[in-house]
Amino acid sequence: MGHHSFLRIGRSCFFFARDGYSSDLAALFTEVDRHQNAAGVETNWDDFGYGYRATALQMRQRLQLRGFTAASARADLEGAVAKWHEDPDPELGPPCTADELIDGYRKVLTSEDELGSFHERHDLLWHLDHRSLLRLLLDLVPEETLIMLDLSELTGCCVELSPRNTIAKQARDAQLQSVSDNAPLIVLTEGSADSRLLSMAMEITHPHLIGFINFIDFGRAPAEPSASALARTAYSFIAAGVANRFVAIADNDAAAHTALDKIKKDKALPDTCRIRHYPDLDLLRNYPTLGPYSQTTMLADVNGRAGALEMYLGRDVLTIDGELAPVEWNNYEHKVGKYHGVLSKQDKQRVQAAFEAKVESARQQLDTSAMDWSGVHAIIETIVHAFD
Repeated sequence: MGHHSFLRIGRSCFFFARDGYSSDLAALFTEVDRHQNAAGVETNWDDFGYGYRATALQMRQRLQLRGFTAASARADLEGAVAKWHEDPDPELGPPCTADELIDGYRKVLTSEDELGSFHERHDLLWHLDHRSLLRLLLDLVPEETLIMLDLSELTGCCVELSPRNTIAKQARDAQLQSVSDNAPLIVLTEGSADSRLLSMAMEITHPHLIGFINFIDFGRAPAEPSASALARTAYSFIAAGVANRFVAIADNDAAAHTALDKIKKDKALPDTCRIRHYPDLDLLRNYPTLGPYSQTTMLADVNGRAGALEMYLGRDVLTIDGELAPVEWNNYEHKVGKYHGVLSKQDKQRVQAAFEAKVESARQQLDTSAMDWSGVHAIIETIVHAFD
């Protein structure tokens, strides 16, 4: 047989792999399942030198949680059989039906032989996910049946696999890394307005990133619109072990810097998480403000103090009746030593409405020469480079 690994289901062997093993199957086990026989002890069908061991029930439940249900596995088999009929191999005999395949597997699994075998003609189902086929096989055996990934032959000469290797953990970590690398980047914001407006902005400034960045849909998952709530959501993602990379991005104002101070200093954040604020803008370095002790408009640097999303929607939409809508100073954030400023509620609503109208004009490819997209462009760029 040479250097192979294979999966035993009771007395029957499946999924032979030369000089290696199926990482997808290995990832279904845990390090608690790892088994190594004592040196010099003879093995039999229910024991082996090195590998992983679990029950059919445990494996079925793990597959269920990965989405490999009985119904989905059957559907996958039907699809594989259809492709087999479309392109049969004369050397392997005529194609059979899905039911005939299931009957054949059942006979192998109930064989009284010490070890059954995986019929070679079934190798033409190479395009069927191993996990779908495993789910079909597990549904044919009792729950207490032992399932063993036998790696014993991979520990000798030529193929050096140390029994100390955490194969299952490594395989599962690789799967999670694949999700992290290939799934869209999730962006968490302070609330529904930020998420909606930034999604609209990206459509104009970075249309090539649609499908690569997903702003959380607060319409389906309502949340309190605040930086404190954003920090809690980020921690919830971390606690749940969300595999996707995600960026929690907040306003560039005193309140948000205060609320995110703790999480930004947390050295235990996973590599899949980044905490960011909207970037500083030149426009906001000399911006008209009111108060806190005077109603006379004064120019001030509002970066880090009043940089809510509305301040990034463009000079054009921030200009109301010929003047930039002023920031109004209110409470003092002692933790960061800065006053917190906002647009008035009325100005905020007018700026958002003007931005939505601007986006619609851009969608219709009207004249965009006078439109200012620099602020939202800078935010999207901050998100894109969050993992640099």
